[in-house]
Amino acid sequence: MIGRVAPKQLNQNGGLVKLIGIVTYKQIETTKDIKMEIKTTEELLALRDKAGIIKVDEDLKILCDVPWSVGKEISGLVVEGYLICRGNLDCRGNLICRGYLDCRGNLDCRGYLDCRGNLICRGYLVCRGNLICRGNLDCSDNLDCRGYLDCRGYLDCRGYLDCRGYLDCRGEHLIVMGDLFWSHSSTPKLPEKNYIKRVLPQAWQREYYQDRLGMDISEGCYSLICVKVLKQIISLLKDEKWTPTERWMLETLKNSVRDAPEWVTEIMSERAQ
Repeated sequence: MIGRVAPKQLNQNGGLVKLIGIVTYKQIETTKDIKMEIKTTEELLALRDKAGIIKVDEDLKILCDVPWSVGKEISGLVVEGYLICRGNLDCRGNLICRGYLDCRGNLDCRGYLDCRGNLICRGYLVCRGNLICRGNLDCSDNLDCRGYLDCRGYLDCRGYLDCRGYLDCRGEHLIVMGDLFWSHSSTPKLPEKNYIKRVLPQAWQREYYQDRLGMDISEGCYSLICVKVLKQIISLLKDEKWTPTERWMLETLKNSVRDAPEWVTEIMSERAQ
């Protein structure tokens, strides 16, 4: 697996080599000598203060899984340096990381998530509050954000992106290889270079879109409904009644039968190596 980093790089002695803006995860892990290593969940829970919050003033590497049964006992996690977790990471409170955050499993944050560096998640990522990433956000599975999603770097998501709040991405590109579930009347703020497989409404909006489309979509899963709508997509797009957001959603559905652009394929191929 490989990821992308900001242009500023360390030299070979620092463990990081510039390779056309690409750096392997193994290289990322060795960029610094992380002194605090947690091998068991008991060691991790022992770091809590009286409020149940874990505060670490340096880099932190967690070598064990932090499942829900442990995460529910953590009221918050604040790391002043880098945070690397070799397995799943669950936290029932807020998660703040001043450096990069690299989670090798699934990441489930019940509060807000604030990452000042790059955020890499090898599994699915769930954030029940706002998600702020000051660097690049790279998710290998589905990304579910129940609040506002603010990404200052690029955003790559291999699965679907379910964003209940507003989406603001200011990096060089945005890629969503699956569906973007979008319920807002306005479009998200996206970089000019973006690719989203399809933009679909939330399930609770089915009745509204059934009325707008003028066809029965009261039953069936998304895949069946999309096939049904695609059969009439040309005539639907000729109608002038659509709002800019609705037309954008219909256009992505029409284009979903095409292959992804070459630049998307190249980036995804780099990640798969």
